[in-house]
Amino acid sequence: MALILRRAAAARGLLAAAAAVMIAATLLLTGLTAYATASAGAGVRAAIAAAGPDERSVLVRGADPQAHDRAVRDAYAGAQVSAARYGSGWAVKGAAGSAVPDTSGVVYASLVRLDDLREHADLVSGAWPTGTELALAQPAAAALGVTSGKTLRLEDRRTGKLVTRKVGAVWRPRDAGDPYWLLTPDVAGGHLPQTSTYGPIVSSEAGFFTGASGGWVAEPDLSAPTLDSIRRTAEMISSTGADLPRSSGLGSSATITTGLPDLAGRLDRADLVRRSTLVTPMLLVVVLGGYALSLVALLLAESRRGETALLRARGASRRQLTGLAAAEGLALVLPATLIGPPLAVALLRLRYPEVRLDGGVWLVAALIAVGGVLALTAPATRRGGTYVAETSSRKRLPILRRAGLDLAVVALAALGWLQLRQYSAPTGAGGLGIDPLLAAAPTLGVLTGAALARGLLPPVANRAAARLNRGRARASLLGTWQAGRRAHAGPMVMLALAVAAATVSWCLAATAGQSRADQALQTTGADLRLAEGSGVAPAGRAEELAKLPGVRAVVPAWRDSVTLTAGKDPAELVAIDAAAAGGVVQSRADTTGGPASDLLAKLAAAGGPGVTPALRPGRITTSGPARTTAIFADGNHVDLGASDRGAPLTISASRPGLLGFRVEATGGTTVDWQVSGQEGKWQTAAQYPSPGPVFPVEGSVSIVQEQEKERVPVPIAITPATREALGDFTQLLVGGASVPVRVVATIDRVPGTTADAAILADRAALDARLFQGYGISHATGEWWISGTPDVSGLSGLQVFDQRELARGGDPFGDAARVALFGAALGALLLAAAGIAADARATARHRAVELAVLNTLGAGPRLLARSMIVEQALLAGLGALAGLGVGLLVAAAMAPLLVLTPSARRPVPDAILQVLWGRTVGSAALLVLVALAVSAFTAVAATRRLPASRLRLGEDR
Repeated sequence: MALILRRAAAARGLLAAAAAVMIAATLLLTGLTAYATASAGAGVRAAIAAAGPDERSVLVRGADPQAHDRAVRDAYAGAQVSAARYGSGWAVKGAAGSAVPDTSGVVYASLVRLDDLREHADLVSGAWPTGTELALAQPAAAALGVTSGKTLRLEDRRTGKLVTRKVGAVWRPRDAGDPYWLLTPDVAGGHLPQTSTYGPIVSSEAGFFTGASGGWVAEPDLSAPTLDSIRRTAEMISSTGADLPRSSGLGSSATITTGLPDLAGRLDRADLVRRSTLVTPMLLVVVLGGYALSLVALLLAESRRGETALLRARGASRRQLTGLAAAEGLALVLPATLIGPPLAVALLRLRYPEVRLDGGVWLVAALIAVGGVLALTAPATRRGGTYVAETSSRKRLPILRRAGLDLAVVALAALGWLQLRQYSAPTGAGGLGIDPLLAAAPTLGVLTGAALARGLLPPVANRAAARLNRGRARASLLGTWQAGRRAHAGPMVMLALAVAAATVSWCLAATAGQSRADQALQTTGADLRLAEGSGVAPAGRAEELAKLPGVRAVVPAWRDSVTLTAGKDPAELVAIDAAAAGGVVQSRADTTGGPASDLLAKLAAAGGPGVTPALRPGRITTSGPARTTAIFADGNHVDLGASDRGAPLTISASRPGLLGFRVEATGGTTVDWQVSGQEGKWQTAAQYPSPGPVFPVEGSVSIVQEQEKERVPVPIAITPATREALGDFTQLLVGGASVPVRVVATIDRVPGTTADAAILADRAALDARLFQGYGISHATGEWWISGTPDVSGLSGLQVFDQRELARGGDPFGDAARVALFGAALGALLLAAAGIAADARATARHRAVELAVLNTLGAGPRLLARSMIVEQALLAGLGALAGLGVGLLVAAAMAPLLVLTPSARRPVPDAILQVLWGRTVGSAALLVLVALAVSAFTAVAATRRLPASRLRLGEDR
């Protein structure tokens, strides 16, 4: 024991460096292990919260719901089950709104009986119905032209029977993302895309549901989700669904739809990416810590070369020397092993209270201790030579020296790079629970930087020395010569590893942050986008928004689904006034082929000059009771009032953008309608219009101005997915109406939607086509706003705030970024410890050389400057190599590691972002640390020169 203590006291500087390396490595690796376990829960909870309603439930459809209701509910026992019944064969007579009949002139009714509607919907007007009263969703009520208190005539198409029912309530969904509304997919728009069936029209009257089909939504309990619970729930749902047709008696009529298995699979992949990316910083710390500890161990062995040779000469065996080294190593690693795990967990709990000190953390600490003891013991296990041989020659340290090892590392890194470039999805190869490619490729890349830096040192040093040999810079010449003859390049390798780790961390953080901003921009398409919860804007909404402080511009818009080819998801159609939206709509330039304003200007120019007339003062005369509404191009519907025989309606207002008039005969009989004071000639809005000036009106008729020339096709921009589905097309089916269109641009993404298949249309041109050709008028469903107003006081709106969305987190990606920053910080600490140990050992090893040079005339300042030049060359090469490799690794990793909270790939794709100031600043900081350590050591070494000169030859 006395010998061990005396040996430790003689090498206390290097042993202190080894202890610092062990403490830093233990803190980092045990902390990363604890954090990896705790971070899984946050990611799963966020993904469940962001999942779509179809991914959190099961939708069952089948025949004879009354007979099979109990069996379906029993099959999904433990889940919340809601049911619906669907009436068929009913049509709406005299629909007065914007409903478009089919080719036979029929507007069909979507009659449904819903369980617990009051718990999932809010009243807009009226009172919840009793008896035979009906309750309509707000979009359906607007499309059919009814309000609460009015009556709706329904016809049984099978028997011709006509019934009249009072509309007791108009309602809207309380939460549009509630899985409950899967029972009524037409609730948001009032009808399904490309159909003439409008609803939901809710009734509890049994006569509507004779021979009805049924639907059930089962919502399993996902209130405390974990990966295992989600996986088990998905398996249960799948097995129940496979047996449900038999067990429930639904047979072949059963259709079962759920996204839970897909959600479970996506979460498994996201967690695989999370675990793999958490392994990456751990591997970086292992490599860097292992290198630093091995370097200290070899420097320790080099400093004890004479002592070890003397012990061997006096009979000490290799086993005894190994025992001494192992005891010394155990004394160094034991404090770090006992203190590191509790300290790491305590520090993490300051920010992450869910972190726990479990057996896995202690196991990692034990493995670190074993590795530390082996690293410190390894130099003592080599076979020794004679005393003369041990003391007369200088041993070359083999770290990253052999060209074969360098080439192997570079080849593996190149292979990993090529695989990452073709990477599509994570794979847990061999049941490891991680993706080996994602976990190992970055570390191989960082090691490649170290190998390249090590290989660059001799030629760079020799070239620099050759250049400096021609001048008088003796300190630089001596420093570069010393760097080229080094037995190892410890500081350079440490700096390359540390800079690469810091570069990857900064780049990944910047890429993830910018991706969140890009996703927010893509989702909103403007500073702020407000979607009407009912799908229809109430009267006065435009004026209400325009008056808000902070609003610069408000542009109304609407959206719909457009059916593509069979088997394809529908495309999302966004209609916005291209001329007015130029300064409002925003996009990432590469998604729209340039600035969004340029795309909108192209759409507006292709739409041609506006040909809509203006509403002027005039008079409306009718032969009976009627109500007239003026329809404008911005989606506004202005009720002009009622008229009757002998009681004409006077128009006193003036307003531009008039598309036409919608006239409703309110007396149940046909009336003649005529308008005066308006410019141009007028006709009915139909494929085969009837000219005026007097128009017979039965039910509801739309009146539009005659066009002197054919309107140009509606200009649109489409995504590649839409182009692939439709090919070259000139007609688009919108709301059941065929509209001539012209594609003016193919863009990667349409602003305001993340759908792959999407269409952007000029609303002014599209509204004019739809109303003047078919009498279809789309009400404004959303508002695109430039500015930063406070809309918290408005009701009935779904808010898409670009700033708020950009601030949102990504729990899966955040875990990897936190771990990488921890690895970068650890790299800084480990590099500093390794550089300090190397500088101290090098100065002591060269004490004789420096004394000889000083005796030959080299002054202390010259020698100090030469040592600083040597370290500057090593640090500069290491920093440059680490910076270059770090950027390459970040370019390969960053787009793969950024996920959305729902564990999906981001839309649009993430693009590498480099924070040059912080990245280069981190590299410069490490270089300055190396130079500061070198300067301190050089000054201390030159102060010992007189003593070193007196001891020259003492070992001879």
